[in-house]
Amino acid sequence: MEIVTGAINTLLLKFAKLLVGEYKLQKGVKKEIESLQKELISLGAALRKVSEVPVDQIDEQVKIWARDVRELSYDIEDSIDTFMVVAHHQLAREIKDIKKLLEDASKRHERYKIDDAVIARRSESIDPRLGAMYRKETELVGLDGPKNVLVKTLMKDDGKLRQHQDIISIVGFGGLGKTTIANALLHELKVKFDCHFFALVSNKPDIRNILKSILHQLDNKADIFEGLADFQLINKIREFLQNKRFLCVIDDIWEESAWDVIKLALPDGDHGSKIITTTRKMAVAKCVGGAIFELKPLSYDDSYKLLSKRVFDTEDGFPLELSEVTRSILKKCGGLPLAIITIASLLASKPMQIQEWEKVNNSIGLGLGNNLDVDNMRKILSLSYYDLPPHLKTCLLYLSKYPEDTIIRKDILIWSWIAEGFITNEGEQHGKSLQEIGEAYFNELLNKSLIQAVDIGSICDRDGQVHACQVHDMVLELTNMLSAEEGFVTLMPSDDKEEGILVPAVPKKVRRLSYSYRFRNSTNVYATAHARGSLSQVRSFTAIDDVRSLPPLTIFRVLRVLILGNCLRLEDKHLKDFGKLYNLRFLRLGNIRKLPKCIGNLQFLQTLDIRDASSVIQLPPSFVRLRQLVRMIAHRVRLPYDLTLENMKSLQELQCVGLTENLMQGLCDLTGLRILNLLLSSDDDCDIFREAFINSLQKHNGLQQLTLKTPGRFSLDFMQGAPCCLQRFVSNGLFYRGFPQWVNSSLSCLTILSIKLDNYMKQEYLVTLAELPSLRFLRINAFDAVEMKDVKVEDKKRRLIIYSGACAFRCLQEFHFYCKRMGLSFEPRAMQELRRLCLQFSVQRTIDALGEIDIGLENLPSLQHVFVDLGRSETPGEEIQEAEAAIRKATNDHHNNPSLDFGSVDAMLSSRMRLRIH
Repeated sequence: MEIVTGAINTLLLKFAKLLVGEYKLQKGVKKEIESLQKELISLGAALRKVSEVPVDQIDEQVKIWARDVRELSYDIEDSIDTFMVVAHHQLAREIKDIKKLLEDASKRHERYKIDDAVIARRSESIDPRLGAMYRKETELVGLDGPKNVLVKTLMKDDGKLRQHQDIISIVGFGGLGKTTIANALLHELKVKFDCHFFALVSNKPDIRNILKSILHQLDNKADIFEGLADFQLINKIREFLQNKRFLCVIDDIWEESAWDVIKLALPDGDHGSKIITTTRKMAVAKCVGGAIFELKPLSYDDSYKLLSKRVFDTEDGFPLELSEVTRSILKKCGGLPLAIITIASLLASKPMQIQEWEKVNNSIGLGLGNNLDVDNMRKILSLSYYDLPPHLKTCLLYLSKYPEDTIIRKDILIWSWIAEGFITNEGEQHGKSLQEIGEAYFNELLNKSLIQAVDIGSICDRDGQVHACQVHDMVLELTNMLSAEEGFVTLMPSDDKEEGILVPAVPKKVRRLSYSYRFRNSTNVYATAHARGSLSQVRSFTAIDDVRSLPPLTIFRVLRVLILGNCLRLEDKHLKDFGKLYNLRFLRLGNIRKLPKCIGNLQFLQTLDIRDASSVIQLPPSFVRLRQLVRMIAHRVRLPYDLTLENMKSLQELQCVGLTENLMQGLCDLTGLRILNLLLSSDDDCDIFREAFINSLQKHNGLQQLTLKTPGRFSLDFMQGAPCCLQRFVSNGLFYRGFPQWVNSSLSCLTILSIKLDNYMKQEYLVTLAELPSLRFLRINAFDAVEMKDVKVEDKKRRLIIYSGACAFRCLQEFHFYCKRMGLSFEPRAMQELRRLCLQFSVQRTIDALGEIDIGLENLPSLQHVFVDLGRSETPGEEIQEAEAAIRKATNDHHNNPSLDFGSVDAMLSSRMRLRIH
């Protein structure tokens, strides 16, 4: 179901299933359904036309018609889903009613001449980005640093003979100041060039006008070229620039195709010309080629100075009584210059009273009101939204159900999209899994800078991919506005700050309902018959935190997604109601203490996520009836001893399940299993796993991720093989007495490896690990290795050399090495892609064995972050200080100046676990 076409696309698929499926339909009904399909295709095409136009440019009559058609499609899908679940006999009558409603919508389409009236008559709008081209140099607060870096990069080796022009692309989200910086560079450097020009491309470029604009800037006689064709304009520009040293800015490139044409007008040569481009899309920057400069948000200090300068015309700061609210405002602006300037224009027009500033602060994210600056900011930010294809608009607006600063797990987001029907594998996507398509959608939003990557610190997520995201507060403000305009998500805000807050009015029809944190008045929201009727059509219900009183779940007759962040107050009556949510596809329950006995009634459930359960969960017997369950994610659950999973053929992901013998027996039959995470809590568990693994798990050639956890110390020596497609192997608590023989270069897909050794690390082990072609994350824990009597003294004093080479650790980006004595030594250019290094060792034992601490950090060319645990408990304080000084000197001397932290590895890992993630 999409924000653009409502449920039309998924309806077409469901009608197709009705025609060819097991449903016994009369011939007349089949013909009616075929007629409905044609009607829906026509209406969908009309809705897509409407969606291409910004909301403020759509005729009001067209807007009402489009909203009504979308709502109608939702109602039709609800009826079809109810039939598919309950299979009642009234479908023929409902099909006739549906046909009548669709015919009425089509007649209105013709009567209102929707296609002719899509864009209302209005005056030509002014490009809101023009102001950025005329910023004064004194207004570049916080941007002068990036500008100076770009000047050095552009003018580096200037004057030397070069085969090509220098190109640099400035990449970043809308409102970061790309145009402002590019224009400042042009004005500062233009005196060093024979000629210069600035070309604004935009998201809907008129190539002819762009070429004419370039000619006008280069040659004031360019009027004589007015009648020339595009290729002739390109030739004239090339003629003018030939044998000249030129500087140009190609601003705001959205599509590679636009660059492909414009670059034809820019002759290559050895004259030292410089080309600066700006874009919101990393893919475009890579297509342009040359250097890429990723513009970052302003620091807090620079944000503070910019706000102060815009409000008070000075950088000296704010009155003391406004300091706290100012800090809150700047946090919400997130270092976005455009947002800071916009908020400053609002504050400058208000009395300097804390109450007035608090009103502005509270309005951010919920609707800033309307004035020229706010309107311009929304237009600039919304350009990215209107550039999206329909399916991505839907996926982005879905994020409006989350409060500001929420860290959102990628897997939860993607499988919620799937449950809602936003993702289908029809057409161009045929042959791909729904998850693969969802991953592509997520990455597109990331590439277009509409969501921001977040490092959630999980070791299982260190494969070079992004596993969580956040939405910038200003983007959230925009999506909330657009979502409210379309009735896409209904937000019930927190009332923590104001005890007397009024309960929001419930719209006529609520499709998605989101409670932000503690909504104490929730009982009143659904107390009336009107509210109950509105909530009966809710498809997604999300309560981020503790909702003091839930509505009766039986209200939600067509619910597909249910996310309850805190179930500590969940009552038995709610548990009984779960079994009546027949359409449920996605269920996430935080702090749950037990699952409803009737959970097996949820025949369409795809995801069961109870990873934040407050205690060990005993799965009810009906659990094995969830035949369409794809993902079971938990931390501590157990299966009854008399049940197996052999009939749950759809399972692909089984996480953190307590091991039992019957569970292992069932796993042998789950040939589609891709992700397995097991908890071994006793010697008996290890024995069960050992035998079952040898007998069956190695036959699971499709297994991609295997995680084994135990609170004790158990040997994994019996594991002498692994599935060929294995991508991740993590063992916590389990160890190998030697080095696992199955770890070798044949594991071409292995990206994450975390193992514990009960022996000293040897040089040949490192050589084997270096040959793993796809390894991105490596953790070796030999810190508790037993002293081996047969290890010679000279071997203990021998260093472990990390050699350089094109094929040695070619993809490794993060390396954790825990060992009593730090014998590692990095050769120059070793581990060329390594970004993060985490070391744990005893200073005392290292000095006793090797005499000094010299790791060779300066030889790691891409190093960015270093974390060191010096095993303080067994080393005198003076030696600790000397070791810290030596390591600090090595990082200070490194050309990347990587960040350095000292502390405890255990504390570091536990602090990552405390992140608030949804």
